Amino acid sequence: MEKIIYGLHESEFGEIIIARSDKGLCWLGFMVQGYKGDGLNRLRSFYPESECIRDDAQTLPLFKKTMQAWTSGQSRGLELDLRGRPLQRAVWNALLDIPRGQLRTYSDLAAAIGRPKAVRAVASAVGENPVSLLVPCHRIVRKDGGLGNYGWGIELKRALLDAECAAPLKNAA
Repeated sequence: MEKIIYGLHESEFGEIIIARSDKGLCWLGFMVQGYKGDGLNRLRSFYPESECIRDDAQTLPLFKKTMQAWTSGQSRGLELDLRGRPLQRAVWNALLDIPRGQLRTYSDLAAAIGRPKAVRAVASAVGENPVSLLVPCHRIVRKDGGLGNYGWGIELKRALLDAECAAPLKNAA
C-alpha cells in the first residue's frame, strides 16, 4: 500500500495541509470547510487506496519550500506528483503557466490546452486540482470578471488574489 505523508502547517491563509508521495508534492489544501469538506477529508478521498500518515516534522521542509515557491512565483522547480486523467493533467499543467498576479478565464484555459469547446470539462478539472495554491486554480475567473467558485471558499480566493496583487475584479461571486 502506498504511503502518503502529510502535515498541517500554519500560513498567512490559515492552516494548510500538505502531502507528499515518493514522487513529490501530491496534495496541498486548506483546513477550512470547503464545499467538498476540509483538506484532510479531501486528501483521504483523493487517495482512497493509500495510507495517509501524519508527520508534521517530515513535511515542514516541503511546506517551507512550497511557500517560498508560491511567494516567488517560481513553482516549476518543485517535484509534483499530479495524478489525474489526461485532460485534468493538461489543465493543471496549463495552470502552472499563469504568472503570479495574473488572471485567466475558464475559456482562456480551455483554449490554452487546445480544447476551446471543453470549457465545462476544464472547469471541472480546475475544481479537482490536488495541489491548490501552487497549481494556481485561484487565478481562474469567470468570463464576466466574477470570481467564480473556489473549493476552499470565495473569501480565501479573494485573499490569495489580493496577496498576489491580481488585477481588480468585479464583486460578482
